Amino acid sequence: GDVIGPPALASTSMEQAQRAVSAMFHEGDDDVTKDANHDDPLSIGVWTIPEMGYFGLTKEQAEKEGYSVVEGTARFDQCLRGRVFAPDGLCKLVVDEKEGTVLGCHLIGKEAAEMVHYGMALVKAGTSIFEILQTVYTAVTFHELFKEAALDANSKLDFGVEWQEIFAILQAECDVDFSEEYLREKFDSIDEDGSGELDEEEMGALFGAMGRTVSKRIIFNIMRLSDTDGNGTIDFGEFKAIFDKIACPSVEE
Repeated sequence: GDVIGPPALASTSMEQAQRAVSAMFHEGDDDVTKDANHDDPLSIGVWTIPEMGYFGLTKEQAEKEGYSVVEGTARFDQCLRGRVFAPDGLCKLVVDEKEGTVLGCHLIGKEAAEMVHYGMALVKAGTSIFEILQTVYTAVTFHELFKEAALDANSKLDFGVEWQEIFAILQAECDVDFSEEYLREKFDSIDEDGSGELDEEEMGALFGAMGRTVSKRIIFNIMRLSDTDGNGTIDFGEFKAIFDKIACPSVEE
């Protein structure tokens, strides 16, 4: 690391040396150095007090690349280990607002340079915060912070973890083009009184008319989550937003 210049990381330099020696003694015609992407980002650990670690994109970098993102943060005192041993610290996840995938992980606090490797694994695997929220983390560990940060990011999404089961059911069959005209036709056919709004029973009938058998529990959750104005009914805009998110491919595709 001292020979090749910054960032002068021992782990990086060891990997580069191994690739260089492999290339020196390679007897084939192909270039073995091309098998590795030298532009892959590195997980960074900064051995200060407190420690720092980061991998992937910042919010600014993600937006520059065209992502719409939210950030989920967790203070170290939000997990029991941090509360007892090291309450001063922060875990932050940069999350793609559309898909919920983790784009970046940033840590400051005790063991940050250790935990960043888990954050790196999340980013490289394209893990979503919904998968993190379904993961059971061992109690009294700093890794519980990732779940807390995922919960915070989820709270900032228009369609968070509670929607995922609903989307999975509605996306089970994508054989219909859910155009605005189609949705309006089905909506108006159920809205017999012309109020422009549907109650829970009418929503069940609407999904039935669209060929979707949806349980009362799912209908209840759709009403609870979609009713943004809190009047107990769903208007067309609220209903259409659900299918805009599903984004089933059209019949032509």
